[in-house]
Amino acid sequence: MSKESVLSIADKEAIKIEKLIFHIILTNDINPVFLEEVKITNEQQKFFRDRLADASQGRQFIFTEDNPPIKVLAEEIVNASDENFLRISKDITSRFRTTHTSNMNDGVFIISIASIRTRKLLFLIKLDHKKVYEYKLKDNKALLEEVKNTFSEDKTAIQKVALIDINPNVVWDVLVFDRSCPSGITKFFGSFLSVIPRETEADLTRKAQSCARRWASMNKFQGVNEPSSYKNKARSYLTFVDTFNSEQYIEAVIQDSDNEKQRYLRESLRKFMIEDGLYGQTFIPKKDILTKKECKNIRQTAEGVKIEWEGSLEENNISISDTKDRQGLYKIIIKTSDIKDIQ
Repeated sequence: MSKESVLSIADKEAIKIEKLIFHIILTNDINPVFLEEVKITNEQQKFFRDRLADASQGRQFIFTEDNPPIKVLAEEIVNASDENFLRISKDITSRFRTTHTSNMNDGVFIISIASIRTRKLLFLIKLDHKKVYEYKLKDNKALLEEVKNTFSEDKTAIQKVALIDINPNVVWDVLVFDRSCPSGITKFFGSFLSVIPRETEADLTRKAQSCARRWASMNKFQGVNEPSSYKNKARSYLTFVDTFNSEQYIEAVIQDSDNEKQRYLRESLRKFMIEDGLYGQTFIPKKDILTKKECKNIRQTAEGVKIEWEGSLEENNISISDTKDRQGLYKIIIKTSDIKDIQ
């Protein structure tokens, strides 16, 4: 069965750069400045590995057709010889520059083949040049001079990222981060990659709405509260934010006065979201999806008795025990001022 999961923390730590090259993109020249493959030291390996790890999350996309050019080139380049690696990298860079005709800054286009154990990935990254100044002292006075053509550790220098996985065992083809369109992808970058979102924003909203409840249901014997309380917090978060952010979601859903417990639960939810394919995705929540039906909590006992409510248990005077009593039974208490005979 194909996995929905994206790169886990362990995966990111295991990234190894097999090949790396970059070509220069200039705003006033349609033709990139082509360079040779870069041979990097161990220290430089860490620098670029950290950049790749920073870039290894985003919205999930699939190719729009069976064999679009970028998919074909990706399949070729991951196992290419040095000579063919250089040739294909130039082809990919030229295609990127040809489609990118406006709102662009000078920078570099990085093509890197990375491995995670036996898995091979292709990273495509547009990195903007950032101004860096060095100072020189002369007669106790500082003279500032701009340093040209530098790589920056500043994450805001990363403008566009496509992480392409040709492995058939994952349901997505490309993870995309596009700083110009944080909730999706710009038209030109989508055209360059020939991709469409794997899930609609409505799908992702439903997924995020149910994620906290599904996580809590699977972990209810590990210090986790009644699942509906997390579901309600997830709904509240989705209602009030403009753009979904995984870490903000986790912080909104998991709040506990016990700091150690809070850290444990947040890490548990984070791992669940990674496996669920939700972590790292950015999208604009569809508020109209958060209907009463979607937000209703439903529980059913072994005897077939259903309990339905909206909001928190406390607001509805309902109490559901977390553990079984000595007789092996859960206890449900409902306090009410009236009971109606409906059917």
